[in-house]
Amino acid sequence: MLGERLAAALGAARDGAAGIESFAHLLGSRRVGPRGVALALPEVHEGSAALVAALDSLSAAVRDGFVETEDAAAADAACAVLGHAGVEVARLTDELSRAAAPAAAPGRSPGRGRGERGASERGIDARQRLALEASVRRTARELSGALRLSELVIATLELRPTPLDLIDVLRNWSASPAEGRPVVKITVASPDGRANEVEGDVRAVSGLLELAVGMVGAAGVAGPHISVSRRPDGRSAVRIAERAPREPAPAVALDVVVRDSGERAVAVARVVARRARVELVEAPGGRAVTMTF
Repeated sequence: MLGERLAAALGAARDGAAGIESFAHLLGSRRVGPRGVALALPEVHEGSAALVAALDSLSAAVRDGFVETEDAAAADAACAVLGHAGVEVARLTDELSRAAAPAAAPGRSPGRGRGERGASERGIDARQRLALEASVRRTARELSGALRLSELVIATLELRPTPLDLIDVLRNWSASPAEGRPVVKITVASPDGRANEVEGDVRAVSGLLELAVGMVGAAGVAGPHISVSRRPDGRSAVRIAERAPREPAPAVALDVVVRDSGERAVAVARVVARRARVELVEAPGGRAVTMTF
């Protein structure tokens, strides 16, 4: 099991991210008026500030968690992702602070009894609400991606290999929507059904497939094609690239969500592959990625 400190830090970060996500939904709800949004601002601001500290604590716990493995590169990859998310949450915290700051009530002067009223009394206008919603959703997406990437690295501390079917793994990914993330259509060809059968930790295998699709997509491949083949040594090779004209017809077509594809995500993919003993090879230019399980 994960160390208590690491598990607690991860739980606190997840709770904070859930709070940001909930506020994004509240801002987008027509049932919640301007005053209702304003009333929620102080609590959300407080939670956002606490989340900055929670992400720092999680980074420290991750570093401690990898001390015994003597794998500083793994800790670096996860902490780079969490550090970027922390900067984004700090930005949102400042924005929430400004939105919740007291402002003079329209039509009243400070000397006429009520003085200044906070945002919770006067509400926020439509323009401010739309801008705030866009900002909160941006942070929610960043947090979702950062926690997913860091959890992938953390999962390598306790890999649990089991028999897997790669097609089933891909179908499960296709069934997992993510709001605000781009969707691409992938095709899969596997002439030898036995090649789909691999041994691995489902979190690592699924995460690596997602990241590899994101990597080739970022390099300009609009419709990634996944070909699965059996190597002479019995291992399975998975190649993600454009479909070659003479390749076998795809057996499966799926719409999948592309979550992450930047430099930090690539660094995580390399670390997870190494620790999960998956051979990962990137073609020059990044338009093809091959993984051998």
